[in-house]
Amino acid sequence: MATDKSPEVLIVGAGPVGLFGALSLAKQGIGVQIVDTGVWATTHSYALALHPQTLQLLHEFGLMQDALESAYPVRTVAFYEGGERQAQIAVGDGKTCLAVLRQDVLETLLEKALEEHGVAVDWRHEVSSLEDHSDHVAATIQRYEQESRGYVIAHNEWVVAASSDAQFPLVIGADGYKSRVRRATKIDFPEVGPAEYFAVFEFKSNFDLQNEMRVAFHNGTTSVLWPLPNGYCRWSFQMPDYSDPDIERIKEFYQESGLGHLPSKRPKDRRISQETSYPEVLDAAHLRVFVAKRAPWFVGSIDDLIWRTVVRFEKRLANAYGQGRMWLAGDSAHLTGPVGVQSMNVGLHEIHDLAGRVARFLRNQASTTSLESYSSRWLAEWRMLHGLDGGLKTHADTDPWVAQRADRLLSCLPAHGVELGKLAGQLKLGL
Repeated sequence: MATDKSPEVLIVGAGPVGLFGALSLAKQGIGVQIVDTGVWATTHSYALALHPQTLQLLHEFGLMQDALESAYPVRTVAFYEGGERQAQIAVGDGKTCLAVLRQDVLETLLEKALEEHGVAVDWRHEVSSLEDHSDHVAATIQRYEQESRGYVIAHNEWVVAASSDAQFPLVIGADGYKSRVRRATKIDFPEVGPAEYFAVFEFKSNFDLQNEMRVAFHNGTTSVLWPLPNGYCRWSFQMPDYSDPDIERIKEFYQESGLGHLPSKRPKDRRISQETSYPEVLDAAHLRVFVAKRAPWFVGSIDDLIWRTVVRFEKRLANAYGQGRMWLAGDSAHLTGPVGVQSMNVGLHEIHDLAGRVARFLRNQASTTSLESYSSRWLAEWRMLHGLDGGLKTHADTDPWVAQRADRLLSCLPAHGVELGKLAGQLKLGL
């Protein structure tokens, strides 16, 4: 369904959250423009699974079946310590599951659906400035093109090809951890817990995971094994004693400069990378040591190591989800650990909620109070997910192993809200 409406909302960021927000707005007849600095959809990112309740959300848009056709279905999350299986939960029902699929597959699916509503992503576009006025946001958007430079040795550089000024009734920031929109609002983005380093490996294996994701606890660390389509899997090992000197040096500079609210870099490739050197911790020998110590039950082969990286996961929560005419969703408002894939999935629900409120606001069917309550609702959700308020509670019949690890299990459960309570209930835990 095409639309000739001029943009009423600018969405900054074309990851899954931004694309889904644009689709939700377009479906409600709201004119939307979506921009991203990338050349194309992400080729590699950490987020890799859709919660069952997220699949139900996609079902409302007729996209669930397409997502499932490209996914590896996980129906059980099992918890191990040493060589022993300690607990497990069932996820999904007969129609849904924990769907493992690459982020670029999800983004391509959403982008195609968005194009059917007459909206194309403006790739290679950067919002260089935003200014919130009483009745609009003034934005400057720059378009980049690749230019060949060099006399003796030619090379390509991305340069600003055009710059334009525009006004939008509302702007949504789905532009990730270093959000331009969040910085324009001057909303703080403090750390709410210690950062965690993970060594991440993707490789082919003959190990039969039987539609199961496995979480391995070992000496205070949490590692996770994800099955991937086509016989591949991903291991992520927490490294409590690891520190990247370059990242930590940048963090110290930010702190000394009063910029401690800026998160560190996280890997998300939107261009082809030629990098072939890795830290020693990512070599095959270290991978085998990680497996032997933390998951002796993993006896599968390690073949065709296609991706490896060190990721620093920070735990952050914005002080608000927006103000005035600029609002946030997804990683621009929160960061968390990797195991339960909570940040992206909850972000998709956030932006769907926000899109409905924005549509009503623009049609004079709701006041700014609706946008403010959006902020309070999701802040409360994330304060619980981060363990700042509430958390998982034990009962008299809770297994002692589960009870001792309730705080750590919170971030491992692939759900939020009521569904999180249901998964916790399978472990005899409550909210």
